[in-house]
Amino acid sequence: MDGIGTAAAFSLPLAIAQSGTTLYVTDGGRHSIRTIDINTERVGTIVTGGVYGGHAVGNGTTARFSSPRGVVATAGGTLYVADLANRLIRRVTVGATAAATQVSDFAGRQGVEGNADNTTGTNAEFSGPCGLAVSADGTTLYVADYNSHRIRAIDLASTNKAVSTIAGSASGTTGGYAEGAGGTARFKRPCGLAVSAGTLYVADSDNHRIRAIDLASPNRTVSTIAGSGTPGHADGAGAVARFNTPTDITLSGTTLYVADANNHRIRAIDIASADKTVSTIAGDGTGESTNGIGTAARLTRPTGIAVNGSTLYVATAGRRIRKLEYRETGS
Repeated sequence: MDGIGTAAAFSLPLAIAQSGTTLYVTDGGRHSIRTIDINTERVGTIVTGGVYGGHAVGNGTTARFSSPRGVVATAGGTLYVADLANRLIRRVTVGATAAATQVSDFAGRQGVEGNADNTTGTNAEFSGPCGLAVSADGTTLYVADYNSHRIRAIDLASTNKAVSTIAGSASGTTGGYAEGAGGTARFKRPCGLAVSAGTLYVADSDNHRIRAIDLASPNRTVSTIAGSGTPGHADGAGAVARFNTPTDITLSGTTLYVADANNHRIRAIDIASADKTVSTIAGDGTGESTNGIGTAARLTRPTGIAVNGSTLYVATAGRRIRKLEYRETGS
C-alpha cells in the first residue's frame, strides 16, 4: 500500500538504493519496486509486482519480477535489479509513474539456474543474484551470485554486456572460505556489495565475514577485513569481531556500514584504521521495531542498507524502512 510515512505498508523490503532525493526499495514479498521521496516520505510503486515465479518485460504496470533482491541506482535514472528467483539482472528505466517506467532483461537466462560466463550477457547464467554495485566510473556492474558462491562482473561498456567471474569457485558449486587470488578464493553465500576506488567489499553472509577484493591486483586478491567466522556479536579489531549473517553493506567515506541481519544490529567498520575496528551503532540484539538512540533502538533482521550523508536507511524484516541519523560520539 502506498501512502505517506507510516501510513504506507511493505510486505518484505529487502534492499535499498538512493539517488538524489529518492530511495528505491525492492519489496520481495510483493515482487515490486517501491519509491520513497526522502523529503516528503511519500511511498509509491513504479513496478507494481506479481507472484513468485512471474516474469514479464514491459512497463511498470505489466512487468513482473520474482523475489527481487539487490538494487543499485545510476545517476542517469536507471536501476539495475537482481531478480533472484528469475536468475536475471533486470534494467529499469525510471519514469514518473509505473506506466512510464520500463523494465527489460539485461543479463542472464530467465529461469535457468547456472554458472556460465559469456561474452553476451543474455547468454550468461546466474544461480541466485543477490547484491549489486556499480563501479565509480560506471563501466562495471558487480553481482554477488549467492547460490554459486561467486562474484561476477558485467561489462557495461561492452556492446553485449559481457559477464565474467572475478572471484570464487570456478565450478560455482562449492561454498567455503579461502583467501588469495580470486580464482582460488572461496565465499559462502555472498550478498551485499560496496565498491570504492580499487576495492570491492563483500558481505560474505554464511561465512559471517566482510571480505575485500583488490580490483587493481592482477589476480583480484581476496582478503578478510572483519569477522572471525564464528557467528555471534563482538566489537573490536576486525580479526576478532563477530557477525551473524551480515547481509548488506554500504560505504560512506572511510566507514563501511553493515546490516548484521541475525544480530538485529547495524555495525560500522573503520576501514581506515590499521585493525579495521568494528563497532555497533544501532540495535541491542533484540528483533523488535523500537525507536531510540543507538543500542537502545531495536531492529528486526536488517537486510538492506543505504547511506546519504549522515543518514542511514535500513530495510528490515519488520516490514519497515528505518532511518538512522548517525553522528560520531561527542558531535
